[in-house]
Amino acid sequence: MSQPSVTVVIPCYNREDLVREAAQSVLDQDYDGIFDVVAVDDHSTDGTWQVLQSIADPRFRAVRNEGKGVSAARNFGAAQTASDWVAYQDSDDVWLPGKLQRQMARAAKIGAVASYCGMVVKADTRPETPAQDRFPRKGTAPLEGDILPSLIWQSYISTQMAMIRRDVLEAAGGFDTELQALVDWDLMLRVAGMGSVAFLDEDLVVQRMSENSITRSLRKRLSAQEHILRKHHDLLAATPKALAFHNHRVAGGHKLFNDYRAALPFARTACRLNPANPRYLANWLYLAARARLS
Repeated sequence: MSQPSVTVVIPCYNREDLVREAAQSVLDQDYDGIFDVVAVDDHSTDGTWQVLQSIADPRFRAVRNEGKGVSAARNFGAAQTASDWVAYQDSDDVWLPGKLQRQMARAAKIGAVASYCGMVVKADTRPETPAQDRFPRKGTAPLEGDILPSLIWQSYISTQMAMIRRDVLEAAGGFDTELQALVDWDLMLRVAGMGSVAFLDEDLVVQRMSENSITRSLRKRLSAQEHILRKHHDLLAATPKALAFHNHRVAGGHKLFNDYRAALPFARTACRLNPANPRYLANWLYLAARARLS
């Protein structure tokens, strides 16, 4: 039986110094099936497009999606081929050897609709550089099968860790182009509700935190948290303590920007959903007092 075909999508914006390494780490993968790589340049203003055009490999294709954002770029890239599965790589990160083959094998073993592996966060991709963080973090569970009970609490599957069956990806609607952060969490909440997710407990992605990484924008992240609270309210509401936790976090985000009036409704909701949590009550009382003074 032949292996499923895989398309790896790499969205790119102003990564002329890093994108070649990111793409090559995918092209160097060993895989028994057919795979191709589609790099989508999102209207870069540096030499990214020229670097992409210089990559000479029959499995590699560079296309342009003029300035429509990273989620639109990922959706556009996935639409360029008709492979059985779609995987993602970020233009400043590295896949380690064996990622593609071993993840696909794990997915086949349990009949999964999606698969992901471990990821380390580092200042650079050199093997001797110590990891600053690791995903999924210790204590997260469940990590395989029905992962919604853990996924509703936290985002721990970044896009470059994930591979998704194409029919499932299309049924889920792809990436939400209204979001500017947490797009991976939003998508995986939808995908995980459609079947089992496979986990390969090996750190086969190195994430390099670049200066223009979207995860560094606290305001974008706060806006995305509010969007996801609205979009996935029914799913989160089935676990009231999880919904309370996320309302508390959003309140904390607004408090960070001294926007006490905006924070107050979220703090009040957190208290209502989990009145036994003293931190939620203390936060609500503090915000109520500050809102009266502002």
